[in-house]
Amino acid sequence: MSDMKGLILGEIALREKILTEEQLDDCLQQQIDERNARPLGEIMIAKGYVDREGLKALLEVQRVAFEQFQQTAQYARLFGKIAMAKGFVTEAKLNEAIRAQIRKHARGLKSKIGQVMIELGFIDIQQFWEIIHAQGDFTCGTCRRLIEKPWFRSDTVVCEHCSAPAFSVSPEKAGPKPTKRHKRPM
Repeated sequence: MSDMKGLILGEIALREKILTEEQLDDCLQQQIDERNARPLGEIMIAKGYVDREGLKALLEVQRVAFEQFQQTAQYARLFGKIAMAKGFVTEAKLNEAIRAQIRKHARGLKSKIGQVMIELGFIDIQQFWEIIHAQGDFTCGTCRRLIEKPWFRSDTVVCEHCSAPAFSVSPEKAGPKPTKRHKRPM
């Protein structure tokens, strides 16, 4: 398979409507055939799908996307470290989830690593809660009481005091944002 940077560049080219899916598949297949000997951008130029200026613009969009992603990467590492320490995921599964998160970010979809892990079936909502709860105490965004023993409904953590949604992996289901009070020792 092509390297991650090439794949991300290709997905940006799709999103920006610079390449069609067929053109991207053609370039990725060429890269596979060449055993990643050339960067994806060079293959795009060689096939006439983009010129040097177009590639330069794509690379700038990619650079900005990676900068934005790096802002959330620290959280992903902490979340992942806790998930591995609790035995919920392996390092390979964590890396797979991070790659999926990078691909989503490149398509303009903002997802937290916990959401991605649930979507991939690597953890469930109770494990999600254990991981975020290990990072600190949280108060309910609705009743402002400390959440200690929540209930769980499909993809939602529910406050045990007021039954309001406290955390959800589906942002449209989440209630008012809970407040992190302080870190817990790991």
